[in-house]
Amino acid sequence: MHTGQVRIDRVNLLKDSINNQHSFFKAVKLSSETATKISFLITEAIAKSGKPLSEGEFIKDCLDIFASVACPDKKSIVESISLSHQTVARRVDDLSSNIEISLIKRPNDCKFYSLALDESTDVSDTAQLAIFVHGVIENFEIIEELLDLCPMKDTTTGQDILNVVKHVFTKFKLADEKLSGLTTDGAPAMTRKHKGFVSLMLKSMTSPVMAYHFIIHQEQLCAKTLDMKHVMENVVNTVNFIRSKRLNHRQFQEFLAEVGSDYNGVIYFSQVRWLSRASTLARYWSLLEEIKTFMTIKGKDVSFLDDDQWLNDLAFLVDITKYLADSNLKLQGRKQFINNLYEHVKAFIKQITIIPPTIYFEKGGTFLNIIFKNK
Repeated sequence: MHTGQVRIDRVNLLKDSINNQHSFFKAVKLSSETATKISFLITEAIAKSGKPLSEGEFIKDCLDIFASVACPDKKSIVESISLSHQTVARRVDDLSSNIEISLIKRPNDCKFYSLALDESTDVSDTAQLAIFVHGVIENFEIIEELLDLCPMKDTTTGQDILNVVKHVFTKFKLADEKLSGLTTDGAPAMTRKHKGFVSLMLKSMTSPVMAYHFIIHQEQLCAKTLDMKHVMENVVNTVNFIRSKRLNHRQFQEFLAEVGSDYNGVIYFSQVRWLSRASTLARYWSLLEEIKTFMTIKGKDVSFLDDDQWLNDLAFLVDITKYLADSNLKLQGRKQFINNLYEHVKAFIKQITIIPPTIYFEKGGTFLNIIFKNK
């Protein structure tokens, strides 16, 4: 048995030993938690970017190189980060489950909420119904989330869509009485008078619900009413001639470089991405003389480029599609109330009110003078 100072020294030694053990395990635990947190954050970045899950291993190799050069003392943490294909897949599932749990709570915290539905077909010809929720809490905090993405492997009638939506209501424990609005596009399955989803949904509700049409979809429908087919056909045919063949594209790029152009080519127009019309037309207008010269060299008929009326219509279309694209971007802003969207639409209408119909074009000019006047 130790006594006196020897006993005190022995006890202090044992205390130091225990404290060192605690510090070691605490450091190991902290390092493990840090590695796990980094693994989840990298997995989230991979999922959001749509990259393959196997990218995690490549990212870990990059982190290992960085740690070896910049901070060798952190190399052990990097080595303990698990980013294998299987681990990243599990992390994605965990993140998905966590989001789903939060989505069960958040919409029900809202005073009122509305749903937006969009049905489209993916690359495997499976109809996918995207359901978005938009809600407002008492302190006017806005919630906007993709509630669910539901595959519809059979028919996509109004009744089928209603069945899917009712299942989502049950899955996320949504309160029917808090639903204040439904937003859809103009597809028959959505808006048919008696058998459309909106009609069936409104009949099944006990409280009043307002139905809306997608504002941006309405804008697209309005844009299609522009009688400018004769302009777009010539523009698209010219752009396709230049871009569809690699030789033509390379020669056109070399031609632009020789004449000192600020641009390196024309832009494709995609019917699906209808707003690309604005970029295609704007670039076409900026390269009008270059395109005319190149197409003439290639032996193509571009007599329409000498037609003042056609050029007037082209210049008008360049302007109006630019305003449509700018308006569309404003309507896409996150966390906006419907009154904000309505204000954007009214401002757009006021902005494009034209004095009838005086249009001026000057050869050799850089742009058409179209008179706009606010009421």
